[in-house]
Amino acid sequence: MIRCIIVDDEPLARELLGSYIDQLPNFSCVAVCQSALQAFAVLHGQQVDLMFLDIQMPGITGLNFFKSIKNPPKVIFTTAYMEYAVEAFELEAVDYLLKPITLERFIKAVQKISPKKEELAEIAAKGNENNYIFLKVDKRLVKIDHPDIIYAESLGDYIKVYTTAQTYTTYLTMNKLEALLPASKFVRIHRSSIINLGHIQYVEGNFVRINNSDLPIGLTYKDGLAQKLGNVE
Repeated sequence: MIRCIIVDDEPLARELLGSYIDQLPNFSCVAVCQSALQAFAVLHGQQVDLMFLDIQMPGITGLNFFKSIKNPPKVIFTTAYMEYAVEAFELEAVDYLLKPITLERFIKAVQKISPKKEELAEIAAKGNENNYIFLKVDKRLVKIDHPDIIYAESLGDYIKVYTTAQTYTTYLTMNKLEALLPASKFVRIHRSSIINLGHIQYVEGNFVRINNSDLPIGLTYKDGLAQKLGNVE
């Protein structure tokens, strides 16, 4: 059994990583910490094999905390910032995960230390069965339930996600968002838009009516949409 701890000051980030670990064979989350101080106590009180460690935390960064540990466990750094990657790998990190973290990317990281790689690959193939995603919005991870997402459209380097409650703007590529969402519920209809099948009002010609807006259907996406509509339960 690989004993893990999560160290992150963001509650939703801790929840996401915990839900991923719960799906893995031969992995156990023995502690969830919101600060380096809490993690320090855990590391000195019980065996820990793998630490999921956020870099940007109040008081002390994850990198400096890791450097301060004698005989540290294996570490996978988690962060929203790319610029710390070189230093992280100089510390012999198992991997460096950029938020928001998909289940598939998470599993690729833990496969590097797990003896049950085939079982992990099967979990990744099934996709994320959670009914929500986390998006980075204004320096925080926001939890959004799948049914509440109406559609998303790209705006340069950003994406606007329209939900039943409000609209969120996040720094993300459309390909990354598509990977976060279950293919059984969402479909790409254009290089710049993804829609929730459950919110479609109707399809007419080269447009989809959704949330009282007409979204264009790209030529290369028409067949995929038609197949999805034929399989809607």
